[in-house]
Amino acid sequence: MVGVPGKYKGCNTCRTRRVKCDNERPFCRKCLDTGRTCDGYKRETVFIIGTLQDQGRCSSHPPRVVKSSKKGKASSKKEAEKLEIVANEPLRPAWDDLISVSNAGKTYNIQNAALHTRLDEVSRRAGSNEDDGDDIGGQSNFISLPAYEPLNVQPFVSEGDFQLRSQALVHLSPLEETQGEGLPTTTDSILMFLYEHNNSTVFNNQAPWRDPTIQNDNVRRLGPGAFRTFPNHHFFVRVFRHNAICTALLNRTPTFLESPEWKTTPWELHPKTLYDQLFDIIVLLPSVLHRADRILLAEPTQHPNHIMARRLMAQDLLQNCLNIDRQFDEWWAAASHAASQNNSDMYWVEEPDDINISGGGSNTNTNTNRGGSSGVPSPSPSNTNTNSTSTSTTTPSRSRGSSTPRTRTPPFADTFAFPDALTASMCIYAWTGLVQLYLCIERLYWAAFEPDPSGNILTAYHHPPSQLQHHNPQVDAQINLLQYSLKVREMVGNICRSLDFALESTVQPDMLAVPLFVVRRFYEEHVDLDPGLNLGLGMGFGLGIEGQDDMMLGDGRLELLWCEGFAERLKRKGRDIAEVVGARRWVDLASY
Repeated sequence: MVGVPGKYKGCNTCRTRRVKCDNERPFCRKCLDTGRTCDGYKRETVFIIGTLQDQGRCSSHPPRVVKSSKKGKASSKKEAEKLEIVANEPLRPAWDDLISVSNAGKTYNIQNAALHTRLDEVSRRAGSNEDDGDDIGGQSNFISLPAYEPLNVQPFVSEGDFQLRSQALVHLSPLEETQGEGLPTTTDSILMFLYEHNNSTVFNNQAPWRDPTIQNDNVRRLGPGAFRTFPNHHFFVRVFRHNAICTALLNRTPTFLESPEWKTTPWELHPKTLYDQLFDIIVLLPSVLHRADRILLAEPTQHPNHIMARRLMAQDLLQNCLNIDRQFDEWWAAASHAASQNNSDMYWVEEPDDINISGGGSNTNTNTNRGGSSGVPSPSPSNTNTNSTSTSTTTPSRSRGSSTPRTRTPPFADTFAFPDALTASMCIYAWTGLVQLYLCIERLYWAAFEPDPSGNILTAYHHPPSQLQHHNPQVDAQINLLQYSLKVREMVGNICRSLDFALESTVQPDMLAVPLFVVRRFYEEHVDLDPGLNLGLGMGFGLGIEGQDDMMLGDGRLELLWCEGFAERLKRKGRDIAEVVGARRWVDLASY
């Protein structure tokens, strides 16, 4: 059109001939010199009417169609085959070992599992396109893991805060076995979380917008709302939250997970279990232990005002510890009631018929059934004998009925059995948290009622508390120091009696590294102590209880040997799971 930049401005005849026009008016000179008829410069006017249906386009201006390259075809095909796994309704708790999901119109029951490994040393090999019984095709990879070593939970000082990286892999298989009612008992489909984290003792309590380094933490940067749906919710509950709280507990440093939004928002869609509620209580302990260390490790002085201020802070924190202890009691009551609803006990002592007797700590027949819950049979009905208001419980003896007997290893030959793997983990971590709490209560008790130099100065702590001045009657009436000391020893033994059952039935063996560390450290602190010194637990104060020395102390050597044997069994279970990972083809589902 004439006068329109970028358009052909010649006559229609030259335009048809595709030659340059001299644009003379009314007829161009090139057409007249060659004897042709010049058709002039008038253009046909075309009206284009677009509608909502054709999105503003019409047949006179169709969309441009360009042939795609082979690379484009392969990319579009890969996008079409991309996994889109969705959890089926009704949504189940994240701690259920089997979860129902859908992908491409098919329904699968997949096993939840997790394993700690060095992610930088994980190697991948492309899977073949041949059908090997799975439903993930040629886009999968074989995974080769480094040699498995149990999770090292020893705290250490580093430059950064707690960091955890994880890779979610999925293996889908149509192979399933069902029981009489059609419910799945075993499945070959697995959702595996491979992860690694540090044990840094550093804690930064600044808001994310004030500290740029916090932006490197993907979990805090995304916020609790990002972990409401599958698979992010399962990663947060089963991997991140559990490891972050346990690391904070051992490091005695606070964690951001104790804030209310991190204890509520991720469970807006998925149900919350008793195990999740237990960690809502345990997450309170790191900040309490951190405050206790600041009070107890402060430089002592003889100034009356300083002693009184230290005593008042210890009494205030001691009251907080007692409140947390009551929350544990309420949780035990709720857990015992839930067990009674299923006509079961929370735990019981296994009968000798179902357990092999062994003098060594490394000979055991571990059940490596990869079907998860199918390896844990249900106990026979009985009345609940669990004391819901105390951690000291009556444990009836009952046959587990398992076809795979476990090994009895002294000094914990009277092992415990549980209705399922989740109940075993709940009890183990409840005792682990209470051990840390009770030792803290004992130390705070003596700091709250330490001698006052204004009166008769007491040079030793072996005097009974009734002789100490400035008592708080409300706090003193709730504490039986001997009872707390006895319970610590009892609960440490309960943890050891429960670990073998949990190891046999768990699909996350690294979860047992923290209780094992607490037990081992407890016995290491009490080894080679002379019972004649009449020392108690915790701070080493005399209790004046005749005949209790041997029970309270022992030398701990046999217990430490047992811990070493269990560590070997833990390593063997982790290597079995690593072999399962290496024998299957996997697809990357998510990275964290």
